[in-house]
Amino acid sequence: MSDDAGDISRAELAEYCRTQAAILAGHLDQRSAELSDLLEEIEQDTANARTTLTEGSGPETEAEATIAEIEAKQERAQAEQAAIDDYRTLAEGYTDLAEQLAEGSGDLETVLEFEIDTDAPTYFDAETTILGVATGEDRD
Repeated sequence: MSDDAGDISRAELAEYCRTQAAILAGHLDQRSAELSDLLEEIEQDTANARTTLTEGSGPETEAEATIAEIEAKQERAQAEQAAIDDYRTLAEGYTDLAEQLAEGSGDLETVLEFEIDTDAPTYFDAETTILGVATGEDRD
């Protein structure tokens, strides 16, 4: 893209949106793998706690602590699932926007409005969004 916003074509904007969707897909893959690991850990902890409680092999306070740890991990898993859902929704939005642009509908303002409405810059680490460039908040 050039420095002059008037020179950004729909094709370039569509490619930008496809790139953003691909970056988000990478984040989704990573976060999904982390969630899977956390869920496996919860399953193992639950099985261990069940064994401990069934056999009565540990003090009650130890079992309570284990249950509290499991509940904390479950809350983390729920929060991670919500974040995954948000990333997926944003990626789908960028994909839809890319299709609209490729079909000749929309422009730079459409992309900016989308990024404002979805608070898109918060979903990217060091990557740049058009909104970030426009507001000067694209990098730390």
